[in-house]
Amino acid sequence: MKSPFYISKKSRRGLTALFFLAFIVVLLPRLYVYFLKADTVLINKPIIEVEAKINTSKSKEEKNIYPKKKKKLIYRSPKGKFDPNEYTHEDWMYLGLSEKQSNVILRFLNHKIYANEALRKIYVLPDTVYDLIKDSTVYPRPKFDEKESFIDKTTPSITKFLELNTIDSLGLISINGIGPFYASQIMKYRNKLGGFYKREQLMEVWKMKEETYQILLESLIIDTSALKKIHLNTVSFEMLKNHPYLSYSQANSIVKMRTQLGRFDTISSIKKSKLISDDVYLKIRPYLSLD
Repeated sequence: MKSPFYISKKSRRGLTALFFLAFIVVLLPRLYVYFLKADTVLINKPIIEVEAKINTSKSKEEKNIYPKKKKKLIYRSPKGKFDPNEYTHEDWMYLGLSEKQSNVILRFLNHKIYANEALRKIYVLPDTVYDLIKDSTVYPRPKFDEKESFIDKTTPSITKFLELNTIDSLGLISINGIGPFYASQIMKYRNKLGGFYKREQLMEVWKMKEETYQILLESLIIDTSALKKIHLNTVSFEMLKNHPYLSYSQANSIVKMRTQLGRFDTISSIKKSKLISDDVYLKIRPYLSLD
């Protein structure tokens, strides 16, 4: 009879193989970690150097995320009375303007200006600088001919007067810097308005640019007697609502008020409508008449 502790040769081989496999399973991860650390030590030196460079680069980029605080701009008052048309590049920079701002202003002043109104239209001139210089500016006085009664006193002296409310598209194109597109847009808007009563209305023309406006400002005069008047006591609702300065509701309000009153005795009566604000009234007033 065999001993209960007897292990056959085949079983011993199986156990040996099992122990060997268990040994490998336990030892292999340790060997892997050991050799991995060794490799890391050998390889990481150049990697560390690369990572250091990358970190330095990132650090610089992160610094750039936070822009430096802009220096507070310091503007100066002019030394005395001056004609903006005569100011040099250095003079404008003395006031605290940048080189770029000064260059733009000089380009605008290629077309002489004759009032602070035109100076303020130069978009690169900060309001702070304008407030500092507005009381020190002096301008040459424009010369007028027999049409003087129709000319805004800020209109420049030009050798050939071009009247905005009667000029045709060819006349507009004859102005240096004004092409067919702007001539067409000005004519269209003039027809919608019934004429212009001040040159600033040109800025309401579709796609009008500041540069183009400055050119027109120095080339045109306005005869307000050429305005087409709207007769408040007879005008139709259809005609009234088509005016650029009145909405559908405002035109309807005026016509309804006229129906209630019978007629308007004064033009200012339309202000009784809640829809006619002071701003709207001032814009539309030059076009209104009681006759």
